[in-house]
Amino acid sequence: MASRKPLPQTFLNRRELLARGGSMALLGAAGLSSLRCRATDEAAPATVVESEFSAYDGVGLAELVAKGEATPLELVEDVLRKIDAVNGRLNAVLPALFDSSKATARASGALGAGPLSGVPVMLKNLTSYAEASIDNGSRLWKAGVDRGLTPDLGTSPLVQAMEDTGMVITGITSSPEFGLIDNTEPVLHGSTQNPWNIAYTAGGSSGGSGSAVAAGIVPIAHGNDGGGSIRLPASQCGIYGLKPSRGRELGNEGGNLAISSDLCLSRTVRDTAAFLSVTERTGADALPPVGFVGEPSEERVKVALMTQSFHGAPPHPEVDQAVRATAELMQELGHEVTEVPLPIDGEEFVDTFIGLWASGTLQFEVLAEAWAPGVAIDQLLEPWTLGLIALGKERGADAARERAERVFGAANEAMETLFAEHDVMLSPVVREPPYRLGDHAPTVDFDILYQRVLDKVAYTPLQNATGMPGASLPMHWTADGLPVGVQLSAWRGEEARILQLSYELEEARPWRDKRPPVFAA
Repeated sequence: MASRKPLPQTFLNRRELLARGGSMALLGAAGLSSLRCRATDEAAPATVVESEFSAYDGVGLAELVAKGEATPLELVEDVLRKIDAVNGRLNAVLPALFDSSKATARASGALGAGPLSGVPVMLKNLTSYAEASIDNGSRLWKAGVDRGLTPDLGTSPLVQAMEDTGMVITGITSSPEFGLIDNTEPVLHGSTQNPWNIAYTAGGSSGGSGSAVAAGIVPIAHGNDGGGSIRLPASQCGIYGLKPSRGRELGNEGGNLAISSDLCLSRTVRDTAAFLSVTERTGADALPPVGFVGEPSEERVKVALMTQSFHGAPPHPEVDQAVRATAELMQELGHEVTEVPLPIDGEEFVDTFIGLWASGTLQFEVLAEAWAPGVAIDQLLEPWTLGLIALGKERGADAARERAERVFGAANEAMETLFAEHDVMLSPVVREPPYRLGDHAPTVDFDILYQRVLDKVAYTPLQNATGMPGASLPMHWTADGLPVGVQLSAWRGEEARILQLSYELEEARPWRDKRPPVFAA
């Protein structure tokens, strides 16, 4: 493994931070109560909770632990204080799903060795973890849990690797029902707010993770991505998020229609690089390993700039500005940028993708009949999910899969041709900046919401369908102070190239010191 990058100068060492402690604001109990009462007031003042550790990324915290300058227990207790201080405004973390005493107990014992050993992290409420009451953001799944009818899924290989290499799982973050939408407002748990403006979405489906990381509660949080669910909230929360190649991470052997991947959201590139290095699959049937990528490359690359959405519509002016300013920066850094059209039939592609997506929801109607007989299905599943079930029935599961094999195969060939001439593709992540809470709530009329989702999520599913890696980088903030990410993607297996370029852009336009109004620091 390559040596890790030194701690950036913008991160103070712990002794310097302790010396400055008197200047940090401390949120008291009375203030916390007041803030919870004003959770929907977008004009409410910033929230700050004293923490010497917030200046460090995850790798930096692990280095403190390795040097004996901090203990894992101190770090966990710090995160629990941050949850108490700011989560009342964000609803990013779901404390009822995880007993925090398990985190403190684990942090007090021996931990595995890894680049993030001793670091508190969080899991999205859409994974398998035996120590938590995962409910997938769904009243249906909760009903099954309450009746003891859900399958015992144990702990996923990726989560097990996180624990085996010393990460300390400290909480569960909110997700929409079964991760089916680009927003995190499940009926079961309520809306997750964006720390940059609590009247706006944190994105989805890893919205709770995005909000928690952006607000400084934890440096890293798990996410999964079946159509943009890591990259969308990373863009909307002003942090870094990488979707790996199909089959890259543990537990994802992959097939042609395996569209979902797991990894994380973080405030720095090196935290994601470190996380990937301990959760990637190895062996004869795996992709060539990435290992730990710790710095930029001297190689200059050919960049395909693509701004056309699936529907042919241009991006919002702020999004266009973000992508084109990044293209100009890459040219200044010596890379060759060429603008290209969307290389696929976008309308056919997105219609096929949503058909496959909808076909996967048919199982939930069966589970509802088995787990809660006699209960009205609209008391178990949200209107958005019910609409997808109806669409899935209309399309037919077998027909949807057959069409996806054909259309995704054509998209794969088109992208292979593009990457024969270019090294990476630069594009938007979301067609518009963050939108207001309620705009994509799962209770909005299905036909209206369907059009809104397809209009906004107009770039990221291409990487899921073709199995390519893609990352959202926080390169722009609007005049209203809302973050806008840009997407770098590459051919399958080339996460290292994306990470190297991400390091370079992070150094050229640093984002790690940008702090939202709601931040635990």
